[in-house]
Amino acid sequence: MAADATLHGAGNLGALLVRAFRWFEEGLASDPDTAHLPRLSGTQFMTLASLDGGGTSIAELARRVGVTRQAMHQQIGEMEKAALVELVDSPTDRRVKLVKLSLLGRTLDRKAAQAIDALERDLSSRIGKDAVAGLRATLSADWGTPGKNGRR
Repeated sequence: MAADATLHGAGNLGALLVRAFRWFEEGLASDPDTAHLPRLSGTQFMTLASLDGGGTSIAELARRVGVTRQAMHQQIGEMEKAALVELVDSPTDRRVKLVKLSLLGRTLDRKAAQAIDALERDLSSRIGKDAVAGLRATLSADWGTPGKNGRR
């Protein structure tokens, strides 16, 4: 961290990333095609974004999202009650249930993807296509494990 930076400073990269996430979240909330859909918490959004097309186990979702299995079980229970996901039997292991998008979840996913595409076009017109392409490349890169470059 730079000498003049603080944990709560406006230039803190983590805070800037959260602000960028909130910009997209606000855009989805104000889009006429997605505003009426259920609002997702950050964990729910990350859970849905972590699902594989054929379904994903709760244990794998917990690992991907960075929460305990118990927390993910609770999250999936709430999302199942909201009809966003459904649990199906694993074709390879009878003991495992897979989480898949429900019909409402697929509708939400499709409409959100369209709205995000529109938000990306808006962002490109504001900061430039090259800047958006650079953001995408940087955020898509493998950053490795935190703290493995001689720190700590």
